[in-house]
Amino acid sequence: MGKSVLALALLSSCWIGQALAEESCPTLTIVTSVDMKIGGSGRVFVPAEINGTPEYMLVDTGGLMNELTPAAADSLKLTRRQSDLSLIAVTGKTTQTSVSASFAMGKLRAGAMDFMVSPAEMDLEHDLPGAGGIIAPNLQMSYDVDFDFAGKKLNLLSQEHCDGRVVYWRADVVAAMPFRMRDFHILVPVQLDGHEYQATLDTGADATTLNLDRARNDFALKPGDADTPKAGTLNADAGADVYTHRFQSLALEGIAISNPLIHLLPDLVARKLMHPDNTIANETIRVGPKKSEIGLPDMILGMDILHRLHLYVAYKEKKLYITPATPPAAPAPVH
Repeated sequence: MGKSVLALALLSSCWIGQALAEESCPTLTIVTSVDMKIGGSGRVFVPAEINGTPEYMLVDTGGLMNELTPAAADSLKLTRRQSDLSLIAVTGKTTQTSVSASFAMGKLRAGAMDFMVSPAEMDLEHDLPGAGGIIAPNLQMSYDVDFDFAGKKLNLLSQEHCDGRVVYWRADVVAAMPFRMRDFHILVPVQLDGHEYQATLDTGADATTLNLDRARNDFALKPGDADTPKAGTLNADAGADVYTHRFQSLALEGIAISNPLIHLLPDLVARKLMHPDNTIANETIRVGPKKSEIGLPDMILGMDILHRLHLYVAYKEKKLYITPATPPAAPAPVH
């Protein structure tokens, strides 16, 4: 089958017009606006300063807490301390240390901010030279977050505005999609070849993924055959092979993608959490029918799909506003 094709369609979605200021509505206001830098994997980085030192930071809606890589923490000579929080990456690796440093991103300033130190194997430099950390939802949730992928701009906006009046760029149609949250993660309902899942919206993931157990159980896929070839491994662990499979269709409210190539990931997080150690999983909370289960999400929507869109995340409203990623044709809101 051919490459995936995306279409913005009316699939019971809510449509809105361009947001216009009214006397009863506060003006849509940008708190800070920074240029995006696209890494080799297609993920989004933005310039920031940690203790006055420039660092590129990965913008990760699928994370949990702001992070610095071990290399960045060491280079900045930051004092590490034991944290009550333990983060588990999709690779199954963990971290329990944190640091504190000043933070600046555009006009946003903080005299002291806590960062978890990423698991030891975390290396963002291979993706973008000068990258040293992650901006996670614990910061993002205080704002509306506007991902203008075509214009390569990240905007953080005040949440003081009327619901639904946020689309300041020119768009013929807009899909307004409610979402729910669990452990800071944005969860949206999707359909993959007729099967329904709760997918995590994850700008920190380069590829869209499906839990390998789900792939076996729901589609009777046979990892390693011609239709589901091996694509690599997570770590060098036995049983951590990653596979790919091209499905027929992926749909979420207002969005239709044909022939998506999905990566199938083993659930290393669930294996890690088989040992009760009071950990909290980072970008790995299962949200399937059995809510008591924890581990890798059923699905993760990554940048291979998200980069084709203009996404406005209204955290306070719990809504996504989605249009095709077209170059900006209207001025941004006031600062």
